[in-house]
Amino acid sequence: MQVLAEHLDAWGLLPVSLEEALSAEGQHHRRWMPHGTSHHLGLDVHDCAAAKRELYLDAELEPGMVFTIEPGLYFKDEDLAVPEEYRGIGIRIEDDVLVTEDGYENLSAALPRTTDDVEAWIRRVQG
Repeated sequence: MQVLAEHLDAWGLLPVSLEEALSAEGQHHRRWMPHGTSHHLGLDVHDCAAAKRELYLDAELEPGMVFTIEPGLYFKDEDLAVPEEYRGIGIRIEDDVLVTEDGYENLSAALPRTTDDVEAWIRRVQG
């Protein structure tokens, strides 16, 4: 969240200081990131709100757990607070990570990340 807020600040999009935006009272960066940065992956992947707090938000990380890491920004078509060329654009890069005994394993590390790599992959898939 901090990295996204820092970039939004550098782009001049935050209506307040970076510190205020990141404060518990501020959260101005959330305007363009309405979801969190992560959630469990598994059978109840989108049932997080129904999960018991001790098994979800307050849970200890344990080997075998899998999580998404998915920061993203979404600029709505009608959002006059962003430059016109950004309106209607959304981007999210997701990784899926497995908690291991020694840290984690990035299960999606081999996927393309750069614009050139993604476009090359699409060309290969489309034949």
